[in-house]
Amino acid sequence: MRKEVVIVVGLYFLGLLAWNLRNFLKNRAGTEAEEVAYVGHRNFGTGALIATLVAVYASNYTLLAAAESGFKYGLSGPIWYALGVAFPILFFVWPVNLISRMRASLPRGVTLVEYYGARYDERTRLAALVTVLLASVIGVVSVVVAIGIVLDSLLNIGTTPSILLGGGVLILYTALGGYEGTARAHVYQLMIAGLAVAVSLALAAKDVNLSSFVHHLGAGQRNVLAWGPVHMLDFFLTLAALAIANPVLWQRMFSARDDRSAARAMCAFPALWIPFAIGSGVMGMIAFHLMPAIAPDQAATRLVVHLFPTWAAVLFLLGGLALVFSTGDAAINNIASIVQFDVIDRYLGHRFTGRRAVYLSFGVQIALGLVGIIGALGVKSILHLLVVNSAVNIALLAPLVLGLIWRRAHGGAAFWSIAVGLVVGAGLMIAGWGPIADLVALVVSVVLMIGISLWLPGRGESAVGAESPVKHAASGMMLAIAIYTALFALASIFGEVKLALPGLTLYPLMLYAFGGCLVLALVLPFIALRRS
Repeated sequence: MRKEVVIVVGLYFLGLLAWNLRNFLKNRAGTEAEEVAYVGHRNFGTGALIATLVAVYASNYTLLAAAESGFKYGLSGPIWYALGVAFPILFFVWPVNLISRMRASLPRGVTLVEYYGARYDERTRLAALVTVLLASVIGVVSVVVAIGIVLDSLLNIGTTPSILLGGGVLILYTALGGYEGTARAHVYQLMIAGLAVAVSLALAAKDVNLSSFVHHLGAGQRNVLAWGPVHMLDFFLTLAALAIANPVLWQRMFSARDDRSAARAMCAFPALWIPFAIGSGVMGMIAFHLMPAIAPDQAATRLVVHLFPTWAAVLFLLGGLALVFSTGDAAINNIASIVQFDVIDRYLGHRFTGRRAVYLSFGVQIALGLVGIIGALGVKSILHLLVVNSAVNIALLAPLVLGLIWRRAHGGAAFWSIAVGLVVGAGLMIAGWGPIADLVALVVSVVLMIGISLWLPGRGESAVGAESPVKHAASGMMLAIAIYTALFALASIFGEVKLALPGLTLYPLMLYAFGGCLVLALVLPFIALRRS
């Protein structure tokens, strides 16, 4: 362990804690309601929203999982990882503007779980609460695992001590800052992370002799179907569910200044997030070329330690910590909001203000962070956790979307859609059905949602989410399921097909990743700070 590295990491941690300690003392002296701890003052403009959205998404699931995909699957890893994660984000605004409908439904909304209770009934809210908490805990665990991997690469103290140290700092930093402090800090975290990935791509291209590397890429690494068509479709399906039913993203939409800022931010941020995924995936490919025997989930971290000078390795790993901390603080803050609003407040029947609200938020986030640390011990694959986390959200998808766009959506149908979809998906996954388990869970959930809604008597006017019904909403969702099923069938039949792209394809991908990371580091923060 180099002393200068320890000093840099220590200063970084102290900077994070000092930033949010300032916010904690400020909030403690105020009289705001407890919702400020979870959605701020609802004044985030487009630039600030893009920054926090990118920082939250470009995390352990990008830096480490995208590199793992490139290590395992070659060129198909970064390409399909980037498209599979980014494209479903557009469903927030197309073909129906779900954002404006949700914000109209819950003008003072804080958590996604609130929507299910307001749109449907109490038992549906409870089913959604259990599902969201399950997915959120998995997400927090994955973040703490990622912190352990990155911090161990920096300090070389072992994964378990790294999880305990990094997880402890994450918990304290998040609990002190609340939503406002952590979300504003994401702008500065992006500056570090964007610069780190851009510099690392440039150094990697130079140190491995990029032209020679491209020339010697084997057909397996150039095969854009190497991930496997069925697995890629499953990845896209689960990530669509993760995106649309993601409580962290909806929390950011509730904090937006207005509908226009929220929609514009959601449209723009996928294009600015993709460079992180492409850059990390390419680094995973290079790591496989140089060190094929290492653990895939450590491809990016081991590469920089092995290949780069100390300053560059430290910069990259600090960028990794910045991204992981951004996702970690968002995940913990969000799950704390759910526990506080949908569990504690729901049953105590009282909303806290002032110091009591601040201290309650602080305690809840500390407790949840400790759960994440305990759960992180023994986890091996970040990419696998992403798929499991996403699969849980499938059960929430149909009641959420149809509730926003279909007047006939019924509370009884929503409850059984969530409960049965979750049980079926989990059961088939445990039984070893693999990707087909997710498709079956989605089909079961959608069929129950539509079928029971049509069978039960109409519920009449709904106070939430039914003001502007979309014609043929049920037919549209069934058509989407039919298309997915047909694609899965075709992928299963032609699963051995190979499509090798020319090695030159790597050049524009790296250029896009490099330029995009520079924009994130040098342009977006100034836009966000100027207009926030």
